[in-house]
Amino acid sequence: MKMKLWKKVLAAATAGVLCLGSVGLSGVQSVLESVGTVLSASANVYDGTYGDLYYKNDDDSVSIVGCNTDVESVEIPAEIDGKCVTSIGVNAFSRCASLAAITIPDSVTEIGYCAFSNCTGLTAITIPDSVTEIGYGNFSGCTGLTTITIPDSVTSIREHAFFYCTSLTEITIPDSVTSIGDDAFSNCSGLTEITIPDSVTSIGSDAFGETPWLTAKQAKDPLVIVNHILIDGKTCTGAVLIPSGVTSIGDNAFDSCTSLAAITIPDSVTEIGCCAFYNCTSLTSITIPDSVTEIRIRESAFEGCTNLKNVFISDLDSWCKIDFYSEFSNPLRMGANLYVNGTLVSKITIPDSVTSIGWLAFSGCTSLTEITIPDSVTEIKGAAFSGCTSLTAITISDSVTEIRESAFSGCTSLTAIRIPDSVTSIRAYAFHGCTSLTEITIPDSVTSIDVEAFEGCSNLTIYGYTGSYAETYAKENDIPFVALDKPTTTTETTTTTEITTTTEETTTTEETTTTTTETPATTTTAKTTTPTTATTTTTETTTITEKITTTTTEITATTETTTTTAETTATTTTTPTTPTLSKGDVDNSGGIDSTDIFYTMLYIANVAVGNDGGLTAEQIAAADVDGNGIVDSTDSFYIMYYVALHGAGHNTSWEEVLAK
Repeated sequence: MKMKLWKKVLAAATAGVLCLGSVGLSGVQSVLESVGTVLSASANVYDGTYGDLYYKNDDDSVSIVGCNTDVESVEIPAEIDGKCVTSIGVNAFSRCASLAAITIPDSVTEIGYCAFSNCTGLTAITIPDSVTEIGYGNFSGCTGLTTITIPDSVTSIREHAFFYCTSLTEITIPDSVTSIGDDAFSNCSGLTEITIPDSVTSIGSDAFGETPWLTAKQAKDPLVIVNHILIDGKTCTGAVLIPSGVTSIGDNAFDSCTSLAAITIPDSVTEIGCCAFYNCTSLTSITIPDSVTEIRIRESAFEGCTNLKNVFISDLDSWCKIDFYSEFSNPLRMGANLYVNGTLVSKITIPDSVTSIGWLAFSGCTSLTEITIPDSVTEIKGAAFSGCTSLTAITISDSVTEIRESAFSGCTSLTAIRIPDSVTSIRAYAFHGCTSLTEITIPDSVTSIDVEAFEGCSNLTIYGYTGSYAETYAKENDIPFVALDKPTTTTETTTTTEITTTTEETTTTEETTTTTTETPATTTTAKTTTPTTATTTTTETTTITEKITTTTTEITATTETTTTTAETTATTTTTPTTPTLSKGDVDNSGGIDSTDIFYTMLYIANVAVGNDGGLTAEQIAAADVDGNGIVDSTDSFYIMYYVALHGAGHNTSWEEVLAK
């Protein structure tokens, strides 16, 4: 295997492991060890040796990729064979348990993932001024490390950088650093003193979890706030008022805080982090401020809040403009009631100031029964009203051009809807699971309807115009269609018989006879869909009237025979088949996050060295996001790119990601 590919595989696998911020201590350690076994194969690929070091030539520079595992002291040279040593590779010194001292030259600008992980004998290290980032897991598991100097050149301390450095007692972070990643100092059981400069504006999930420093902070105030970031509130109880001045609620800040009953968020908050209130099972109400237009409520912020029933806001305009990252980013998703200025929302009219209704804006709002959307609104984003189980009526403005993905999915009380003439497309799952929907009127303007748009709408009839796309779609998907541009009678399970007899008059005269016969014609139409949707059989039989007319000068006889019309309709509905895993959702969690990146990368790393990948056929299909039949570094890149975009507030579709 070429070194370039190896570097991608090794870096990918390690990054995946180190992203698992939610995994417990023993879980992280065991996963690090198992992946370390896979990664150790990298030491077998090198261009030469320099003392105890293995190195690889990279164009005009050299990278240190490994060393003898029993080495005790190492001095990395600035040059090898006239080439500058610029990097320390992924896992290069990992598990060198005897390594006690190492000198790194200023020529080194990059330290790869887990470069010194599990170097349990290492007690001190000085990072040169040339390094700008302390990477994923660089010193994780260095249980003997007591002193480390971070230079002013470093701007970022990445995930798990010093995870489980149990002998580390104090750390000073220079004011050049702006971000500290998930679990960066987690489980540093001896860490009592931490100096964090004002320059730090981003602190990841559990960055200081399970440290004496955090425990001491919690004892003083259950709301631990650093540089206006609320990083921990897990020991809070009852109703909590977050103080003014807090600008961000960090990732997992209240994770599994089962004693939290209610929370009020101030106007100063602009972001609610990933899993911020995850599994707060006693949380019943939340108040979100007017600054909601700037709040980026990230993925799974309220997942597991099974008793959250009331959401209080003061500005409907602002609420409509939020793009929630995932279904559990919206507190309404748990089946909550929405209150605007203290009044329970049931029938609302969106303000004229609103031009777009955000992703998942009203998803799960069980109190909502009717909604009117004004002409100012030109866009209704995906899943905006999904799961509004009490919604019975909705008026869509003539300015909306597209019904987006899952916009009204799961609106089980919705019976009828008219699509305005401005709409040109109806996207996937737009009305999925609307079990009470019996009629929808679709105009000629609609030229595109996704196949799954009406999945689960077993009683639906489409109303439209002859020759329209709506008629074509209905026929192709075996949905009953009624044309609005000509009279149509629909009879279900009905038989009609009509008999007419004309009396005969006779006189005597000279005779001329003409006989005309119209032969009965029968037309039968049968339609059958696959069992996964619905089966409809329709039989129509028509006997055309037969007339025999005899005409004479004085004698006329006319007879009309019986006309019989029969129509029979039978409908059978079966349950849809279970769908396969969604693209990128390798762990089938319902969302795409760092765990999916981890599973994909671990699969790639294992397969690369001939091991079983550990994924099912469905998981492999989900990981193969580019659809080329192979799960490789390209797929892991796309999944990471997708997660990064959504983490930055861009609700980009897979189609858009793959088109990059």
